[in-house]
Amino acid sequence: MRRVMLLITLLMVAVGSPAAAKSGEPFTAREGKPIGRSSELNGPNGVYVGPDGNVYVASVIGDEITVHDPRTGEILDRIGPERGVNGPDDLFITDDGTIYWTEILGGNVGMLKPDGSFRTQFVGPGVNPITMSEDGRLFVARDFLGDGLYELDPELLAPPQVLIPDLVGFNGMDFGPDGLLYGPLFFGQSIARIDVDAAVPAPEVVATGFRVPAAVAFNSAGELHAVDFAEGQVLEVDIDTGISEVLADIDGVLDNLAFDQHDRLFTTAFGDGQILALNSGNRLRALDSPGFIAPGGVAVDDDGVVWTADFFSLRGHGPSRNPATSFYDRFDPPFAGLASSNTVSVDGDNLITTGWFSNAVQVIDPDTGAVLEDIRTLAVPVNAVRHDGAIAVAQAGAGNVVDAATQSVIVGGLGLPLGLASDDETLYVSDWALGQIWTVSSSGPPTVLTAGLQQPEGLALDGDRLLVAEQGRDRIAAVDLGSGQVTTVIEGLDLGSRVIPASLPYGIFNGVAVAPDGSIVVSEDGSNTVRLFRR
Repeated sequence: MRRVMLLITLLMVAVGSPAAAKSGEPFTAREGKPIGRSSELNGPNGVYVGPDGNVYVASVIGDEITVHDPRTGEILDRIGPERGVNGPDDLFITDDGTIYWTEILGGNVGMLKPDGSFRTQFVGPGVNPITMSEDGRLFVARDFLGDGLYELDPELLAPPQVLIPDLVGFNGMDFGPDGLLYGPLFFGQSIARIDVDAAVPAPEVVATGFRVPAAVAFNSAGELHAVDFAEGQVLEVDIDTGISEVLADIDGVLDNLAFDQHDRLFTTAFGDGQILALNSGNRLRALDSPGFIAPGGVAVDDDGVVWTADFFSLRGHGPSRNPATSFYDRFDPPFAGLASSNTVSVDGDNLITTGWFSNAVQVIDPDTGAVLEDIRTLAVPVNAVRHDGAIAVAQAGAGNVVDAATQSVIVGGLGLPLGLASDDETLYVSDWALGQIWTVSSSGPPTVLTAGLQQPEGLALDGDRLLVAEQGRDRIAAVDLGSGQVTTVIEGLDLGSRVIPASLPYGIFNGVAVAPDGSIVVSEDGSNTVRLFRR
């Protein structure tokens, strides 16, 4: 027996023993305390009131069209991939209940008929606003990922016809009582109209002075209304004089608007996951509660504030369920404000964020929201941390990790680099595609610390071990830094497998962080939740 025990001991020394479990491990998901709130909607974009009087909302991140009771906001139906809908950005509904929608990432336009049959047609990446004229002609435009105004066959059979190939940033649009097509120039601070029947259609500006106008709609009296995305404002616009009047505003951002048959206005607060209704006193009434729309990377600063990169906002939470700080992506120019962010890490007194949609790596002052560094020359940045005095960035578009300033390669030849952590001497990198954790230091070439993980995402150092958000096993695992052995720390999580077509294959980033008091913070894609586990 002594010989057997001695052999076991020698083997453990040779191959390394698993990281010692901490008190209470493994935790179960239900033991985690929610941080902040979760929205029922993963970021509402386009909105339209159907002939049934219900409010229909498109959500790119949510990968669905939701149908709401206009009084209570209750979700009556969810229309998703099983009915042909993938990553919808905007929508239009005909009098017979046919739903048209656009898919900004996939580049498709879809049609769902009342009998349940559906069809899609490819137009091009960036296809965004959609509307129909009184005589049943269908129009779309491309934005962000492409340009142009197009007329489509309402049956989505004949090829799309390009009306204005170089029209830039024409967003949420509507036909006016004069038969002209009105829409905002998202990057042009103005609203324009277009005669779609002209020999050479061209935009004519009718109002200026906006920050980032996002959508327009006419009420039954022929009065033009608009939302300014950046200012979070609902405005009435006089198309004869170009003068605008602010009717209501919010702290966040507004994406789109629509009127019902009683001229009640509905608008979408994209960054907060809310549908808002404008009442007769020009006050906005929420139909649902605000909350996270797509919580990704998490970080905890020295004061214990939990920071969450929530795609189009950056949230700082203390003890309250309401965020103490919220910075929004308002589509301002570089250095002028936060860009869309999917990960966040602590950088001394500052924060580092990355966003694949904005293609940005930023250093943010958490007290003011000021942008201290703004780098937009990388190949799809998906994570960034401070390492050895530089900012190390994982590039999904290049399969490597680089120095953000010099773009020199720190480690290359990876499948999909994603999670990053550093003690300033050693950099740890998760490869989501290959299931590996790499270590990189100045003392030698990059080496594999452990392999055989299933879709590892966020990383966080925890003493002599590395915590890993392992999407494929819905858990937080710990990797012993000496041996590479893996143990379970939190099990039963919902790290999700939702992936919008034409987006990154891991969907929404699942993050993990260790607080100064040793607590573990985790973001869950599947449940749209951030949880704290106390040890």
